[in-house]
Amino acid sequence: MISFFSKSGIHSSKALTIAVFSLYCGAAIAVDAQPQDIGKQIYLTGHTSSGEAIQAIVGGNAPVNGDQFSCVSCHRRSRLGSSEGGKQVPPLTATALFKPAQMSVTRGVLPKAFKHSGSTQIPYTDESLAKAIREGIDPTGRKLDPLMPRYILDDNNIAALATYLKTEPSSNPGVDDAALHFATVVTEGVDPVKRKAMLDILTGYFQDKNADTRHNTKRAKFSAYKMYQVYRKWELHVWELKGDESTWPTQLEDYYRNQPVLAMVGGLSASGWQPIHQFCEQFEVACLFPNTDVPVISESDFYTTYFSKGLTLEAETLASHLKNVNSKAKNLPIIQIYRDKGQNAVPAKALREALQKTDNFHLQDIAIADLQPLTPKFWDDQMKKLGNGILVLWLNKEDIENLNKLPSGITAVYGSANLIDEQLQKLSDTTKANLYLIYPWELPDTKEPRLMRVKSWLKSKQIPFVDEHLQANTFFSVQILGEVITHLLDNFSSAYIVERVEGMLGTLSSRSIYPHLSLGAGQRFASKGSYIVKVSHDGHLVPAEDWIVP
Repeated sequence: MISFFSKSGIHSSKALTIAVFSLYCGAAIAVDAQPQDIGKQIYLTGHTSSGEAIQAIVGGNAPVNGDQFSCVSCHRRSRLGSSEGGKQVPPLTATALFKPAQMSVTRGVLPKAFKHSGSTQIPYTDESLAKAIREGIDPTGRKLDPLMPRYILDDNNIAALATYLKTEPSSNPGVDDAALHFATVVTEGVDPVKRKAMLDILTGYFQDKNADTRHNTKRAKFSAYKMYQVYRKWELHVWELKGDESTWPTQLEDYYRNQPVLAMVGGLSASGWQPIHQFCEQFEVACLFPNTDVPVISESDFYTTYFSKGLTLEAETLASHLKNVNSKAKNLPIIQIYRDKGQNAVPAKALREALQKTDNFHLQDIAIADLQPLTPKFWDDQMKKLGNGILVLWLNKEDIENLNKLPSGITAVYGSANLIDEQLQKLSDTTKANLYLIYPWELPDTKEPRLMRVKSWLKSKQIPFVDEHLQANTFFSVQILGEVITHLLDNFSSAYIVERVEGMLGTLSSRSIYPHLSLGAGQRFASKGSYIVKVSHDGHLVPAEDWIVP
């Protein structure tokens, strides 16, 4: 991390806050912003301090905007490089550019296919860096690959970019000589059973990790080989957030100031994840797969990875499904019933937005007050008002267990497996006979083999299996962390952790309860679809169609 720390602690000046926010939107930044912040905006967005897109030439004669070919798109947020079209994209760390004697150590981070052959050992200067950026000529006079854009930048912006490229953190947050520090977040109001289920897995995994690596930590002290630098004791810090969500950012900053962490893993919130997500963006902390059904959906944020879009994905899946159903059902009205506050309102909004993109849909909203009890009388009154149509219920199982009778004109009822929690035994036979669920996981018959490893591990730890999805997801997320950290060598960077997750997720030996998990560069939602399943009389789930990716 570069912009957020001074010797006295967290930097909180107004100018810097504006500058940092602007890095993610390409807007003009504060007049008194520091050169390294201007350089960072150029690197990340391809925009100058005024907010204008940089002009560039690619392939010798093709003009493009710099925001189409920003530095970060190839050299990555970590500045450790990548591979593009089978060609190695070199790192742009201060060590790699300006201290070539140590270049081989920095390049040790890259897989063999990424390694650069015939590279100069002559260090860059401000002048030779400017020539490389503008003309594509390195310090030895060798032409850089035509894939490297030639940017049209004035002296001030070149100097700002050079200042940024020269900066490297003096220390790695969350890393000391003996330990790697990680955090997980639990908010007030979380079900105590869920809280314990998640923390038992994290604590048990950390204990196993430390037992496996205790000999390697001794070896690391005597070995120059970089792989041993990651073998340190793992410390888990549980950050408990209390009170109103508006106070969470301050609480998180206090925790982080007291003990910086290399990354956050898992986590559990009784409401949304927005304040935690924004904290991770601001302080550049990797956050791997929190347990939330209402993730933050952003095109530009970087540091938090999610299993899926949660309830928003379910709504978008349902919209895709209803387009096919309604084409066969003469455009029946769709009635969605939901609580007007909290997470249940999220999929209602998402379904409305998704259906608005399609012609010939009539959507009726029935919003229920947050605390109103849904008694048998409530449901009887509602059902009397309904005519023909399709019913969508963004409600919890407690809300719909008193729904016993459906009007003859209701041809189908759709609900969320996440909200109903698959506990269907309390529902009436009438409801189950017409009920379809949006189901974001592997189907039950094939999901069970995927749960064998986590169940076996839980049994060995004498941890009860009480929440299938929470425990399976937590176990998977901490396994991802373990595999990724092993591949860091001595490059302790939150940005690099996220990049390694992107590259490794589809190849991990661990199996999740989702049919398909993958993250491309810049993607933050690993599962992209859901099933629509029919609920049989005995509660068995049968897919109504193949996996839907909206």
